[in-house]
Amino acid sequence: MSMNERKRPPVHLRTLGERLRYCRRQMGWTQEQLAVQAGTNQAVIQKIENGKSLRPRKIDEIAAVLEVNPAWLMFGDDKATPLTDDAREVAELWMGLPEYDRRRILEEIRRLAARNPRTQ
Repeated sequence: MSMNERKRPPVHLRTLGERLRYCRRQMGWTQEQLAVQAGTNQAVIQKIENGKSLRPRKIDEIAAVLEVNPAWLMFGDDKATPLTDDAREVAELWMGLPEYDRRRILEEIRRLAARNPRTQ
């Protein structure tokens, strides 16, 4: 039975990791089983589910074996637009920062966005 034949995923799935874990469990698979199906390894699936990998290289393959839209899996939106190279780089660098620095930078981004009429 495909994901499409099951009930629609709950709206509360806010992150890539939460959506991936939900879909994997709906298929009745372990992380290892999903990894084999997607042509990757269990550590990759674990990192995604734990939020340590924001832009996995195998996302299209993972989405295909889970029978879901890759944009939904990544962003929670079937109509999501791809990230620019700059945005992807920022996300990757972000994951290496300590929590204190992330909060400080996020506050600065919000302050700058509030001054820019195009972001409102």
